[in-house]
Amino acid sequence: MGKHTAQQVSGSKLQPKQALTRITRPLGMALVAGQLFGCFAPQAQTNAPKTDIRTEAAKQPEVVQTADLAAKLQGIEAKSSLKVEQVSNKPSQALLTGTLSLDAFVDFKQPLKATLTVRNPSTQAVALRYHSGMTADLLLTTVQGKRLWAWSDDMMFTQALRDTQLAAGEELVVRFAIPPKALAGIPNEGAHLEAQFAAKALESELPAMAPVVYLLTLE
Repeated sequence: MGKHTAQQVSGSKLQPKQALTRITRPLGMALVAGQLFGCFAPQAQTNAPKTDIRTEAAKQPEVVQTADLAAKLQGIEAKSSLKVEQVSNKPSQALLTGTLSLDAFVDFKQPLKATLTVRNPSTQAVALRYHSGMTADLLLTTVQGKRLWAWSDDMMFTQALRDTQLAAGEELVVRFAIPPKALAGIPNEGAHLEAQFAAKALESELPAMAPVVYLLTLE
């Protein structure tokens, strides 16, 4: 009887230890799981924006290099302005006067607008004949005279004769647009921009209007 009682006492002493072991094991597993979650979760959150930033940063140099290459191929070498100078010509005995004005230059991605104003300064009307539907033309040539571009190249005109008159003191206005592709073809030494009046005088041997010439230089 004494031995049997001792075994029961010793067995009862082991029960708290077993209960403590059973409690500490779930706590240990919970701590390990919490540590693992704490390691992996923040990394997933911080990696996403870093990947996006690196991707966007990698795209920007490619775009800049492509733009620079295209500009060099078109003849524009980091030029930011356009210098305009009128080329002095000998006094002309033309019947009409011509004035060419250019709008403010913005950049090489937009067309440059030009306006030719033809005026009759005399006190009498001037009879004119056009050989087509074109009233005037705008040409871009090298300094040596090689043709680079003409406004009429991209236009279509009727081929019928037109006879008209420009009254005394009257003005005739013709508007043009120089495309970016023409500006891109200007050489380093510059190019001549020439406005030509298409009409011929019917009652005089004098030219109707002398050409107006400007020197365009990229700066």
